[in-house]
Parts: sequence; C-alpha cells; structure tokens
Amino acid sequence: MKKKKLMRRIYTAEFSLCAVLFLFFWTKEAEADAHITPDYPMADISCYVEEAEEVLSQADYELLFRQTGLSKAGVDALKSTGRQTLLLTLQERFFTPVELECAPNTIVSWAEHLAGEEKSGQEIPVVEEGDILINFNCHFFGWRNGHAAIVTDAKKRLTLEARVLGTDTAILSLDNWERYPSFAILRLKDVPLEERQEIAEYAEENLAGIPYQLTAGLWPLGNSEKETYYTAGSMQEEEETLTGTQCAHLVWYVYSLFGYDLDSDGGRLVTPRDLYESPLLEVVQIYGMAPP
Repeated sequence: MKKKKLMRRIYTAEFSLCAVLFLFFWTKEAEADAHITPDYPMADISCYVEEAEEVLSQADYELLFRQTGLSKAGVDALKSTGRQTLLLTLQERFFTPVELECAPNTIVSWAEHLAGEEKSGQEIPVVEEGDILINFNCHFFGWRNGHAAIVTDAKKRLTLEARVLGTDTAILSLDNWERYPSFAILRLKDVPLEERQEIAEYAEENLAGIPYQLTAGLWPLGNSEKETYYTAGSMQEEEETLTGTQCAHLVWYVYSLFGYDLDSDGGRLVTPRDLYESPLLEVVQIYGMAPP
C-alpha cells in the first residue's frame, strides 16, 4: 500500500515537472517572436526622398514597404505633406535590432516593451481616425494573444483601448504604441475618411469607461444588456448597451455597429489575430512583425 502511494507521488511529481518545463520552453519559444527584423539587406532609398514629385510604380511601393514598413497609403500620406525625408528614419529603425524587457501585466500574462535608454522604437507618422492598431507583444505563456486599439483623434494622437484585466476602457496616448517592439496599423479598405471618422467619434463618445471582460463575445448578449429610458415625448424605448469588453472585442464591436464584421474567422471570441487577418482591412504601417 505504501509502495503504491509512493509511486503515485513520484508520477505526480514527474507530471508536474514536465508541465512546468513545457510551459517554460513554450514561453521562451514565443518570446523569440516578440520582434522580427528583416532577413534581407537595406537598400538605397534616397532617390525617393530627393525626388518627391516622382510618380511611383507598384514596384516602388513594394520596395518601400519592405524597407520601411509603410504601405502605399502611408508613403503617399508622407509625400503629400512634404515629410518624405522620414522614410530614411523609418528604414533605419525598421532594420535595427531592439532590446526588450518582459514583465507581468496580470497574474497570468506578460507584456513586452522596449528597454534601454530611449525605450522608443519605430515612429508612427501617419494615422487617421478609425485606424486600428494591433500587436502581439502580450502573451499567456506561449500563446501570443496580443493587443488592439482604435484611433479616435489623429491630430491629438489618441486611442481608445481596453488595456488590461481589472481596468475600464479609456482614451490613451498613441505614443504608448511606439514603445512596443512591434505593431501594425490597419485601415478599413475603400471607405471614405468621413465614415471612418464617424466610427471613431462614436467609439470616443460611447465606449469609454466599460469594464474589461475577458470572455466578452463568447456568449450571445453575454456582455450587453437592455437599458430602458424615456424620450422627451415620454415614449419608453430600449437600447442595448455594452457592459463588458476586451481589446479586440472593443474594436470589432464598434465597427460591427456600422455594418463591418472584422472577425476574420467568424468565431464568438474575437482576438487581435482575427482582426489582423480580416480581408476588410489593409496595412498602413508595420513594424517588427510579419505582414498578415
């Protein structure tokens, strides 16, 4: 009998050790993908800075994307405002390896930021209201769940985010995203700026101050409720209000109200990866990560 108990304890200890080792190596493997630098050489792009009025070809745009992380939309925005010299700065930072630090942001997850004296990586010179920011620098052991946000004011560089468990959605500074080892800026394809501004304005005015809910979207109406109110004419009406959300769900939710389903796999749980792979979105800028 004692021998059986001893063997059971040994098996339990061995299983626990294997589980700990698995989680350790799984996490270490994931951390290797926190920031990706190009595996090809830098090219001379000075001609694109000197000849600002030159009409660029598709090949030119593809080269600049691979050298700076800016897509056609981003390059054209810089050229239209006479800031094309920034292409050289963006290229240098695009190819420069970074120093990272990883720290817990909740009991069960970690976030990676830039370390060193500067603690600043790539510039974000081109954004518009309604743009979506994505990164995968948050992880649960080896699963990179990532983070997402929506730009609410491009001029003031403000975003709306569900940042972390235990906090409410809030308006934050876009500057925080320049301290991540990687990010992508996405934009709704073929939709006028005015409509995207309307979406951003709705998010800013109606979706701040909502509690973080990790399971938001898993159950129909599980994170919303009907709210009764009276109009000036004393007619009773009902309106659905959001009572809980998480970072990717927040972005998906506001766009869904305007008829755009950004969840690429159609599941109930919306993740930053689902948004990143949405066919409705196009890349404006990318840094430290592989294109979708």
